[in-house]
Amino acid sequence: MSFERFHKHRHIVADNKVCVSYDRFTTKFEVKVGDNVAYSKHFWFWPRHNATVQIGSSSYALSVYWFLIWGASLKKDDSVVVKELLPKRRRRSISLLGYGVFIILLRSAFVVFAP
Repeated sequence: MSFERFHKHRHIVADNKVCVSYDRFTTKFEVKVGDNVAYSKHFWFWPRHNATVQIGSSSYALSVYWFLIWGASLKKDDSVVVKELLPKRRRRSISLLGYGVFIILLRSAFVVFAP
């Protein structure tokens, strides 16, 4: 796994191109509809963010959670339109959490079962 500063992914929502990007250094999360920025925010240290994004003529609920496992979804009227906006970012966060848990269990096993 190489280090990537920017995570980007494109979706089609209501016949509009939606480009989602996240900058790991500045914690800037951005949603672009076509060439227009629909939502942009720096997350800093807040692990949960909810917002309303206008895509086409409809409003969508944007939900981002990034405490231990990354999750970003787009909903309209309590139905999920896009389950994960940045799937590569989510896979990476799950694998790093799994790796961390594995290392902690391995180190504790060496301490417990040491002669």
